[in-house]
Amino acid sequence: MNSDWAALLDLLLAPLSVEDGWGVRRAFVNALQILLEDLGSPPYSPSQLCWARADALLVALTAPAEAGHAWWLVLQVDWKAADEVEWQAQLLCRTHGLPASFVWTPRPGDGVPEALATFAAWLEPHGFSYRPWLRDEDAYAGFVVPHALAEAFELAVGRAGLDG
Repeated sequence: MNSDWAALLDLLLAPLSVEDGWGVRRAFVNALQILLEDLGSPPYSPSQLCWARADALLVALTAPAEAGHAWWLVLQVDWKAADEVEWQAQLLCRTHGLPASFVWTPRPGDGVPEALATFAAWLEPHGFSYRPWLRDEDAYAGFVVPHALAEAFELAVGRAGLDG
């Protein structure tokens, strides 16, 4: 695994147990292997590697949680699925040891951007930030990051090529 990606995974997996963290790392490596096989034979361009790793990251961070684990590490919603933000935000908060009391009451016309802005504002006084990762125009994704790790997280994201 690339050391820049290993550093990013270390930061993202910090709230998990060692066992769950290793499970996510294995899922990342397995997903990356499958994605690279789908791309064909090496050599791969830097862009191909970056997006294969990004896709593998989402697979690794969401598959175990969907299988019934009690943690959630990435908020990922369709551009029009504002109703999905609240429950995912609550799971992210629980994973990071925060009270799962984030509640969003939308106003008419509110969508995903408003829900995410409300969540981000709610996190700040609790010592956390919401770091968006907009991968494409059809979906929103992002991470909850403790203020104490924000600088290291931004550095790791930049080195991994996931600015956004």
